[in-house]
Amino acid sequence: MNNLVCGGKWGYAGDMREIDYSDVARDFLRLVGIAPARPDEAFLGRLARAFGKLPYENLTKILRAALHDDPERRLRTPDIILAEHIDLGAGGTCFSLTNFFEQVVRFAGYDVAPVLCDRSYGADTHCALMVNANGKRFLLDPGYLLEAPIEVPISGESVQKSPSGKVRLVRLGESSQLMLITERDGKAKIRYRLRDFPASRERFRRRWIDSFDWAMMRHMCASRQTADGQLYVRDGLMRVVRGDSSSQERMKSGFADEIEKCFGIERRLVSLAHDAVKKIQLQKIQQPAVQQV
Repeated sequence: MNNLVCGGKWGYAGDMREIDYSDVARDFLRLVGIAPARPDEAFLGRLARAFGKLPYENLTKILRAALHDDPERRLRTPDIILAEHIDLGAGGTCFSLTNFFEQVVRFAGYDVAPVLCDRSYGADTHCALMVNANGKRFLLDPGYLLEAPIEVPISGESVQKSPSGKVRLVRLGESSQLMLITERDGKAKIRYRLRDFPASRERFRRRWIDSFDWAMMRHMCASRQTADGQLYVRDGLMRVVRGDSSSQERMKSGFADEIEKCFGIERRLVSLAHDAVKKIQLQKIQQPAVQQV
């Protein structure tokens, strides 16, 4: 349990060489109008709210996969994400957003590290950040459900309430394992499991590269926080979450027009991603079946 001592420094195992993106982190803070301040819990919340303005979307990821056969060149680094957000209104998926936000949080003076999470469809299929501040440890998830830092409990659970519902972070006994659970419409759902220790740079990068071959690449998705909840789109289906209720409906107009209106992502980017994902779907259909022996 030594790694659970709040405020203890993270230790990386098998780190890969890192590129310094301090200039990009500085530019991001300038863009959102945040001046450097003492790295405490309150300022961490400000950073999370500001970074949460970037939408979750896999359109840019689909395009990177279509443009580059080299897996390493597909990765959208912080400089690329910031430029495409400014020029096109784009955001990113969990790995690219987590990698970028880690740079911002570290630049702001925090002790931070990425963690890998297990979704229902596989191990290490999601990621988030663990941050030490004010003698406590917090979970930050820029690519999924969390609208603010949630304290990592040493035992029991932590609860976060927001316009899109309730989130619980539960520790399993005295182990290093945690579960993130959402409660909406009176129903609880386990979103993912994680362990309270950092992923190595090598493992994080490997799973990021692997993610380009996952099923999500055959669908266009986008999500963002709203003033009264959360908006989520997958292909032509839009889901709106407000507190304990949710509703969904088919988009009435063109997909590209709706995404531009609801998410601020430029129509031309959406149209290019639409063409790319259709090719991916067609290739999947045309793949010969594997003969069972």
